[in-house]
Amino acid sequence: MTEQLRVGNVPVLLTHEPRLRTTSLCLALGFGGRHDPAGAEGTAHLFEHLVMARPLDGGAPLCERVEMAGGSVNARTGPETLLIHAQVLAEDAPQTLEWMSRALLDFQLTQDCLDSERRVVLQEIAAAVADPSDTVQDAFLAALFAGHPLGSPVAGDPASVGAITLDGIRGAHADALATSPVALAAVGGTDPDALRRALDATGLGALTAQPVPRPAAEPGPVRPATVTAWPEDFTWVMAGGRAPGAGDPRRHAYNVLAHLLGASPASLLYARLRNKEALAYDFRSWARNYSDAGAWRMLAGAEPGNAPRLLDAFQEILRHVAAEGPGDEALATAVHQAVVETVLESEAPLDLAMALASQRVMVEEPWDPATEIEALRAVTAEQVVTAATELTAGLVCVVQPQSA
Repeated sequence: MTEQLRVGNVPVLLTHEPRLRTTSLCLALGFGGRHDPAGAEGTAHLFEHLVMARPLDGGAPLCERVEMAGGSVNARTGPETLLIHAQVLAEDAPQTLEWMSRALLDFQLTQDCLDSERRVVLQEIAAAVADPSDTVQDAFLAALFAGHPLGSPVAGDPASVGAITLDGIRGAHADALATSPVALAAVGGTDPDALRRALDATGLGALTAQPVPRPAAEPGPVRPATVTAWPEDFTWVMAGGRAPGAGDPRRHAYNVLAHLLGASPASLLYARLRNKEALAYDFRSWARNYSDAGAWRMLAGAEPGNAPRLLDAFQEILRHVAAEGPGDEALATAVHQAVVETVLESEAPLDLAMALASQRVMVEEPWDPATEIEALRAVTAEQVVTAATELTAGLVCVVQPQSA
């Protein structure tokens, strides 16, 4: 059972599991790639690196402190969120929570530190550019959200990251804390009273002003895109379209559709791509939901002769679901898979902490597994037909060769 309380204007979600000897923590900030200043794309991602790696109080950085105490800590930046998450022994959670909070709030930074971490980010970008299964996703999102920040790579590019200044990153930090929601989640064996006492020492209570949300333009209409030229070597194919936002109940049908056309041997897509025509070995489908929009996508790798046939097969199956429906057995299987996925997320302490904190900074209602499961089980064939029809009408398809 998750207890909800507040520290200042920061919602705190505590799930006490006395059987666990660890506690998982997630501190979420509603600040991501879509909030980067124009010309300095990658600011939120570089900010994430600096939260983890810069010295705290002139001593060891957050990542080193937690790892030296035997725990694990990491961070990730998405289009709308920055998550700092850790998993530690239950008795170490109060101290870890204090370190995480100081790393986020007390943003002391030097030019040398900024330049050093910028070099690390540039290496990360170079590695991503060398991986076509990554670059095809960047190309897909750029087409799906053309001209909108949701279509820009969260990490930015070498030019935009090189343009980030010390004053710029400090200004972004101040702006993020003034305009972005913050949420904290803790799941595990730490006594709730010990966590409450630790919260009083974190400084989160200093965020007493209600955040003033920054204006954010909604994505424009989708421009469907198809493949007009096929590479001559192994190719990564991505096809998909817009999905509903995080607070939209229609998102559950898109989740079920992702399982209908997913990598499971029980899916409609598997039956065609693997069993019937042997067109691909590596493929999957999934949906991501942001505050005001989402993205549904299918990713597959194929040999050059198979790639056009693979995309045709995917489109045929999607059109069939849109026209005829998924069929009772296929729908029941996909719903059950989506339910199991939700149960697994809720029973993995770190996954649960991240889900609780990240959703809380995107929508008012906290993530509740029981509510999610109920909504998934209520998905109808007609709702899946609607989702497939909408994807078909706005389908975006891109390819990226392995040799790119």
